Amino acid sequence: MKIIVFIVVLIAVLLLLPDRWVGDIFMRHISIAGDGEEAMNDYEFTLLLIKLGFSVAIAALALWGYRLFKR
Repeated sequence: MKIIVFIVVLIAVLLLLPDRWVGDIFMRHISIAGDGEEAMNDYEFTLLLIKLGFSVAIAALALWGYRLFKR
């Protein structure tokens, strides 16, 4: 059950977290080097990693809250 909760919350946050929020908060402080398509690929990959990190943190907190609520 814990794995299912973790995966559901992970996917939900990953899909529902707007790219604009991450871009406004973090991406202005990270320099992306390269020209054209290479730079855009690096930007999108960095954005995806940041969103994945947020999603994992929120899913772990949800799992921790589920475990506390279960007691």
